[in-house]
Amino acid sequence: MYTLNLTLPTCWQELTLSQLRYVFFLLSQNYSADEVKTYCFCRFGGLKVLESTDTGYRVMYENNPHIITALQIAEQIPRLSWLDDLPKYPTRLAQIGKHKAVSADLTGVPFSDYLCCDNLYAGYLQTQRNDLLTEIARILYRATDITLTPEEEISVFYWFSSLKAWYQRRFSYLFSTETTQNGNLLSPMETTETKLQNAMDNQIRALTKGDVTKETEVLATDTIRALTELNAMAREYQAPTLSLLTRSFILRCLPRILAGVSALRRQTPLVVSAAPLWRSR
Repeated sequence: MYTLNLTLPTCWQELTLSQLRYVFFLLSQNYSADEVKTYCFCRFGGLKVLESTDTGYRVMYENNPHIITALQIAEQIPRLSWLDDLPKYPTRLAQIGKHKAVSADLTGVPFSDYLCCDNLYAGYLQTQRNDLLTEIARILYRATDITLTPEEEISVFYWFSSLKAWYQRRFSYLFSTETTQNGNLLSPMETTETKLQNAMDNQIRALTKGDVTKETEVLATDTIRALTELNAMAREYQAPTLSLLTRSFILRCLPRILAGVSALRRQTPLVVSAAPLWRSR
């Protein structure tokens, strides 16, 4: 009788860069959720599978061979069930090639960069075009020449998805998804165009205090600082239309931000959508 004392990560934030890359690699291979957790259980636990046997698997652990059964593995992989969900906090590869990422929560990143990435992300949700993930990476890794492997594409998707989910929790007034008398705010943008235009006229004026020259200054503001201010305004006003503030602001600013990629903007119109889990290509 023997006991294997394995230590496993308990959340996304505990993964090393190597472990994080391994998870994204597995996700890119179209494995099932249980298969991903099984591979991660062996890798993270320090088990090297040598061969299958009649009773299970012969593995190497700390330079000693052992036999473990499929049932034993099945009983343990629920400890990695957090891999089934998006990270609770923005999680990304700190470096891709020679390119280093900006801060995970976009601290120190201009608000205009966040708005541009958000538009590209919305376009990806609509079209599943992986080149849009590359465009996001070019902004967030400050690299015009970056190329992504399939697992790196998934990592960019997980980064921005977890970022948006975290923003929705942190800036809950700003990113409210309340239902108004006219229907769900997550309905197609075309059905709320007039409402958005009216909200834009009112809220942009409040944001700039009526001074249109401040728009450029707002776009250059640190993303976290800008969202904090907008969230405080939304909480202060407590108006039903305040939940449309960010979308209204994006509609106003994107023509300037994406002036150099107008064709892309026409192909990937801004949408409001909840971030799904990764879809296999």
